[in-house]
Amino acid sequence: MRTCLLFAAALALGGCYDRASYEYGQSLKDLTLSVYDPTMGIHPSKLVLEDPNNPFANSMPGELTKWDIQTSAGPVASFYAWATILANGAYGEAQYYTAVNLVGVYQNGLANQADLPVVREMAIGGYQAMLDNFPDAWAYDASGQPAYDLATPAFKAIVELGGTVSGGWVLVRTSSGTDKAVRP
Repeated sequence: MRTCLLFAAALALGGCYDRASYEYGQSLKDLTLSVYDPTMGIHPSKLVLEDPNNPFANSMPGELTKWDIQTSAGPVASFYAWATILANGAYGEAQYYTAVNLVGVYQNGLANQADLPVVREMAIGGYQAMLDNFPDAWAYDASGQPAYDLATPAFKAIVELGGTVSGGWVLVRTSSGTDKAVRP
């Protein structure tokens, strides 16, 4: 009985939360990206797990923690979090957010000047890998329901970065007047 009361008290004080599976002693906001390998973060590469600068290489962020990192830790830490998730169990949303964060690194100059063109190419490669490997990927809202397909923003991001979309993808205008990436 006493153990149950202690457990209940601990639960009431601590609440339920997604435990982070990593510990760190420095700010994740101040990281810069040093390109360890130009394929890291692009499925099927797992080289991000070997990158000595990856703060998540040995312990992957949890389901809620990845969103905390995405919203508050900056593009470099977010790239490493999503790329680590992608390397440990590939799916389209992870590939998409890996590319999104590479764009953030590129646009904010968060890598060595010499690496920035490589980071841009990595972002294009990440979006293309999402289209090639996860063409039916969706982003989900907080309730877990599909919010929007990721193929269209991936297609548009490649074009905005000056890349060329491959694999037969085209952008069409739907009857409702919105753009949609399709592979006929």
